[in-house]
This record gives sequence, structure tokens and C-alpha cells, in this order.
Amino acid sequence: MNTSYLIAMFLFLGGMIVVALVLGHYRDRLQNKFVTGPIALKGSIHLGDGARLCLVEVDGINVLCGVGRQGVGSMQILPQPTREG
Repeated sequence: MNTSYLIAMFLFLGGMIVVALVLGHYRDRLQNKFVTGPIALKGSIHLGDGARLCLVEVDGINVLCGVGRQGVGSMQILPQPTREG
């Protein structure tokens, strides 16, 4: 094999790894900007050991979900904030 071929291949693979890491890091932000529909992920917090707490909006209703390795845990419907004005 030619050394220039190997260098080009390693640069290409390295670039692909960097792109995958960046997209993985900004996955939630990209999904919120480009995906529209009745369900929207408003935010999530990593709690450790594969568990997350997620705020999801479904048709204007906020739902708090616990997500873990065994699936979706307890769900809580949050009251709508009152608008005083």
C-alpha cells in the first residue's frame, strides 16, 4: 500500500470520528431545532448510572419522565404556569 493512501484513510476516519462526537454532544439541541410535531423534548438532566430526568411537551402539556436502563419510569404531568398580566 502507498503511504499517502494510508494517511488519507486515517485522516478521513479521524474526521468521521470527530463529526460523530460533535453530533452526539449536540444531539438534543439539533433535534429540538429540526424536528417538529406534537411531541418535543424540552430538556434532560443526566442523573448518573444511565438515568435521566426528561421534560417532554405533548400537545402543550408538560410531562416529567424518569428514563433509565429498564425503560421509562414514573411520569408526572406538570401544571401549566399561570400567566398574570
